[in-house]
Amino acid sequence: MTFLQLINSVLREINEVEITTVSSTRGIQTATKDFINKAIRDIINSEVEWPFTVQSDTFTTTDGTAEYSRESDTKTIDYDSFTVKESASTSEKTLRYLSYEEYLELYNEADTNPTGDSEALPTFVYQTPDLKIGLSPVPDKSTYTVAYYYYKTHTDLSSDSDTPIIPDRFHDVIVNRARYYAHNLRSDPQFAQFALKDYVEGLQRMRIELINKKDYMRAV
Repeated sequence: MTFLQLINSVLREINEVEITTVSSTRGIQTATKDFINKAIRDIINSEVEWPFTVQSDTFTTTDGTAEYSRESDTKTIDYDSFTVKESASTSEKTLRYLSYEEYLELYNEADTNPTGDSEALPTFVYQTPDLKIGLSPVPDKSTYTVAYYYYKTHTDLSSDSDTPIIPDRFHDVIVNRARYYAHNLRSDPQFAQFALKDYVEGLQRMRIELINKKDYMRAV
C-alpha cells in the first residue's frame, strides 16, 4: 500500500472520513499520518536486522586514509560481509572483522607509523568508537573498492505515492499499530488493546517468516 492507502485504511478502521491527498488533512487525519510513520519505525526498531532493510554499498579507498564514514541512513553494519577488490580484473577478497580492542592491540602501532611503510591492500575491517569504518593495513592506493551490506533505518513517508520498505504482505501490521495509537488518542482503551493484540500477532508472524525461518540445504 502507498502512504495514502495506509492512512485511509486506518481511517476506515476507526470510522473516520478518508482523505484524497496527504497534503490536505485535519484533526485525526493529520494524527494518523504521524501514526503511520511511527508504526513503521516501531516495526523496524523491533529487530536489529530485518532482511527487508538490507542495503548494499561500496566505497573507493583513499591512499593513506584508514577511516571512512558510513551512510547516513545506516542502522547497523554487517561487518562479516566486507570484501575488498584490488582492481576490476581481480577477484574480491574477504576482510576479516576485528573488534576495536583487537585492532588497537595488534595493528594500530604499525598503521599509525608516520613513514607509511605498512600501507598496503587492507585485510581487516573494524568499527571505531565514533562508528566509522576502519581498514587495516591503511590503504596504499586510491583505487581499491570495498563492498559491504548494512541495515538501513526508516525514512518517513511524506507523499501520496510513497511506499514503506516493509513488504506488502505485512502492511496490515503497520495499520494495526497505527490503529493502536489512534484509539489511544481517542481515549478508547478497549479498542486500543484489540489493535495492540493484532499488532503483536502480526509482528510475531513477521519474525517467523523473515527471521526465524530455517534454511534448508541440499547437497547435489
